[in-house]
Amino acid sequence: MKRTLLSLTVTCLITVAAWLLPDALSTLSAPAYDKPADAYLGSARKLRAAYSEWKAAHEANGGDRHVVVALRWSKGLSTEFTRAAGEARLDLIRGSVSVEVQGLDTQTGWQVWLVDNVPGPARSVAPEPGDKTLYVGALHRDGGVARLQAQLDARALADFEVDLVVVARPGDDVGRRAVLFGAPPLFQRLYTRTRMGRPAAPDEEERSPLARWLGRRAFASSTEVASLDRLVIRGADLFFRETFNGNGRTCGTCHPAENNFTIDPKFIATLPPNDPLFVAEFTPALAQHFEKPELMRKVGLILENLDGFDDLPNKFVMRGVPHILALNTSLKPATNDGTTIPPNERTGWSGDGAPGSGTLREFAIGAVTQHFTRTLNRTPGVDFRLPTDEELDALEAFQRFVGRDRDPDLTTLRLKGAEARRGKEIFLTSDTQRGTVAAGKCNICHANAGATTSLTPGGPNSNFATGIEQLVDTPADLIDAASNPPDGGFGTAQMPGVPGFGNGTFNTPPLVEAADTGPFFHNNALATIEEAVGFFNSTAFANSPSGTFLASIDSGGIGIRLEATQVQAVAAFLRVLNALENIRATTEIQNFVLDVRRHEVAESLLNLALKDQHDVVDVLDGAGLHPDAARHMLKAIDLTRLAKNTPGRGARNALIRQALAEQRAARGDLVQD
Repeated sequence: MKRTLLSLTVTCLITVAAWLLPDALSTLSAPAYDKPADAYLGSARKLRAAYSEWKAAHEANGGDRHVVVALRWSKGLSTEFTRAAGEARLDLIRGSVSVEVQGLDTQTGWQVWLVDNVPGPARSVAPEPGDKTLYVGALHRDGGVARLQAQLDARALADFEVDLVVVARPGDDVGRRAVLFGAPPLFQRLYTRTRMGRPAAPDEEERSPLARWLGRRAFASSTEVASLDRLVIRGADLFFRETFNGNGRTCGTCHPAENNFTIDPKFIATLPPNDPLFVAEFTPALAQHFEKPELMRKVGLILENLDGFDDLPNKFVMRGVPHILALNTSLKPATNDGTTIPPNERTGWSGDGAPGSGTLREFAIGAVTQHFTRTLNRTPGVDFRLPTDEELDALEAFQRFVGRDRDPDLTTLRLKGAEARRGKEIFLTSDTQRGTVAAGKCNICHANAGATTSLTPGGPNSNFATGIEQLVDTPADLIDAASNPPDGGFGTAQMPGVPGFGNGTFNTPPLVEAADTGPFFHNNALATIEEAVGFFNSTAFANSPSGTFLASIDSGGIGIRLEATQVQAVAAFLRVLNALENIRATTEIQNFVLDVRRHEVAESLLNLALKDQHDVVDVLDGAGLHPDAARHMLKAIDLTRLAKNTPGRGARNALIRQALAEQRAARGDLVQD
């Protein structure tokens, strides 16, 4: 009888497993060809590698016994504007908490809270009724700094995930009184969730029958890889399709993949009149102080309220849209460039684009509040919905590894073109040798043509005051100077000698992607890569703090002084670098397509490949460079078009392989491998 019961039990378990496993496995490891096309633009593989590196460093530093969360005003979450900032140090294992904040007003009793956001319908990242909260204590003023040391019951943190650290005025409703916010970054959240036995993508995991059957703790460690894959896929979907119940815009409205994740007047002119980009033109509630339509259409500028929403007619700046390519190479902040930490990561044109702790993960909170709103009231839950914690995780997971994940090594790059080769030499030369050689000094601020400085070990992403705001007769000023106020760059304080709000510095962008992502600088002041290089010969740059610094460290006391032909050579070098990156990108996409089975996915991916292929031709032809490489790329374009319209996988792949051969030939005309 016992054997019979045992046999029946085993049979039942096998039957249940057979029913559950297909659904569970499809959730865990959906084949690559089932991914939506835009999900291929991110990279779960690169995300895993970066997370593993971060995890090793985190554990070497004590793991979750040493968690640091920066605290700042958060556009979209804070109930009032403040320039106060600080940090919280948490021991999530033993329960100790220390907080320091500078710049708070003299009111006593500022409170510190921890928030564990509860997921569910109509929930968001903001502190809301029903969320789990822990009161840490009151800050006590010590001179100009407010401090708190507290010891929580470690058991209270055992099943409490710290989504937010909040500094609030006294009272019961944390969300209605919160002024400073901070949140652990993505990798920290992934690590803590794994330690607590939770998956990286809980909303997806909890839909799996096998997960519910086995239990979350047993399930989490075995699905870490699949969870990151799902996170990237979901992040791509959110980026291109989620409107957050706002005015119809998505992240992809201003960062379209088909235009290198940026917008410019030429691209804008192709959009229909009812495109959400133009919402200020057909929505009465947004007709004033939301955008400047003429500057958007003619210059590609977007209105930003970087210094708060308290004076919309006067406190705003106009900025171009930076692309999101190679973000992971340019997030590390510098410690010696006159900026502050927080923000903990450098985002946006002035490096302070993200609210709260100032990380890429939190960037979407400010972006939704600024750009997605239905009215200028910007009331969450009415004018838009704020993202959830899981959505913020997914958006960062996707964005962090769009494009390349490392800078090229210029010292080993052997260029075939004489003009580009000379441009590389000028780019890398950092001293004029008492005025006897041409020194572009570009590599000082753009090491290996990236966004990091070679002046500081570790290559952080630095801010510089280049004088671009002092350049006269920019397109925006000529069209509507009254709608283009001075932009003070990093920070929100008014500084002596700096027009606008900020310290006058702007963040360093990467140059690998520059040639096909103009116009250039934060104000779209210059249209071509030649003009952008030529700016550093200008009086505006020479008189700037950066210009005078370069002169001070030069043996001949010279900043940057290049002949017109030398400017053109540097630009030719940057054009070739950009062409090489586009060949790399389109090759990567085509190799993805070789494994794709669904024709509609292959078709969408090949459309993106075609865009990169055309960019190679346009960038080279724009300066008459490497006509043989351009001809090979035109052949690759024809083959890719044929492949896009070929439904049969075998025939399609044969055409793709021919296109890949043409791209290798094009690359061979540019560089020696």
